[in-house]
Amino acid sequence: MFKLFVVVTIPAVILISQAGYSLLSISSLVVFYIISFYLYERVNDSQEIVVKEKSSVKPIKLNQSSVIRESPFFKNNKEPLMLLDNSFKIISSNKSFHNFFGRSPDGKNISLVLRSAELDNAIEKLSITDNYISVDLTVFSVVQKHLTAQLFHINDSDDFTILVMLMDRTNQYIAERLKTDFVSNVSHELRTPLASILGFLETIEGPAKNDEEKKREFYQIIRSEAERMQRLVNDLLSLTRVEESEFQAPSDKVDLLQCLDSAVDVVQVIAEKKSIVIKCDFSRDNKLFVRGNHDQLLEVFENLLDNAITYTDDDKKVSVSVKQDINYQIVEITDQGVGIGEQDLARITERFFRCTSSLDYKRHSSGLGLSIVKHILNRHEGKLEVTSELGKGSIFRAYLPIYS
Repeated sequence: MFKLFVVVTIPAVILISQAGYSLLSISSLVVFYIISFYLYERVNDSQEIVVKEKSSVKPIKLNQSSVIRESPFFKNNKEPLMLLDNSFKIISSNKSFHNFFGRSPDGKNISLVLRSAELDNAIEKLSITDNYISVDLTVFSVVQKHLTAQLFHINDSDDFTILVMLMDRTNQYIAERLKTDFVSNVSHELRTPLASILGFLETIEGPAKNDEEKKREFYQIIRSEAERMQRLVNDLLSLTRVEESEFQAPSDKVDLLQCLDSAVDVVQVIAEKKSIVIKCDFSRDNKLFVRGNHDQLLEVFENLLDNAITYTDDDKKVSVSVKQDINYQIVEITDQGVGIGEQDLARITERFFRCTSSLDYKRHSSGLGLSIVKHILNRHEGKLEVTSELGKGSIFRAYLPIYS
């Protein structure tokens, strides 16, 4: 800076002196340059100090996993989320994870929390090669859960971190399994009567061609099998219609006793064929009203009565009564049939499920009646209760909301 002062000041002094200016003017110019360069030096020095002070402060580096952990995406996400460190220990998890598994897993190894070999293998693979992996897994908490885990490698320069997102696929898995079972069961149920029909037709056209007695017998069997297929198709259509409207609760005012009386009349012919007495413990002249759909409730009672008659031996009794509590009218149908084993009670409303105790009676059943009953009662915001004892019969209770 001194050299610059000399280079600027001396030529300026020489030029002024040659121009005839006085010594005072020359001295004033020199003093002006001295003050100007002094002030410039002070400002420049202060700026250098500021820069040095700033450069001496170590820069703050934001860790990506820390940013994610504090973000609304992590904290408020409806899917269970967690962050893992390089030892596969859970650094942090969100509230959805705590609610899903009923506890906080923070500080624990992921293998001890979920116990999934598929997830462990995916984490190992992600730590070596990929930046993203998706894997399906099954875990056992209170109940069995089917999950899809999405794993993301967080690119922190110093730390290895994995973000894990869990998506619950349990309902989807169950729906797909039921769909597969349903198609399989329908195929089986239709295949059996079709095979019988084709077999007897071939016999009629062949060996029994000239045997009129055998032909009449076989025609009767063909009719029976065709009627069985018709019942199955009708029940499938009925079940489909009920399922489509299951979440639309009906609001009509239905005369429960009139509906129940109509159902008894419909099944009376079936009962008489087996010499079964249907005892009605209610007065047909009374009026009890429920909230619902008349045709669907008629279908419920017909199915329950038909079920009771089908699985009750000849010359016995089926009873029908109506009770009431604070919120429901309760239709109770009691039979003296074969009963239901304790291991089968939880499954009797499944499609095509038949109790082991009822195998001798299954020829006349589509296996869909109680499933239809369950879905209709669900639509009516009611419920079905069953108590039974093997060899002593069963009691079916249909709960229906009181009309108000």
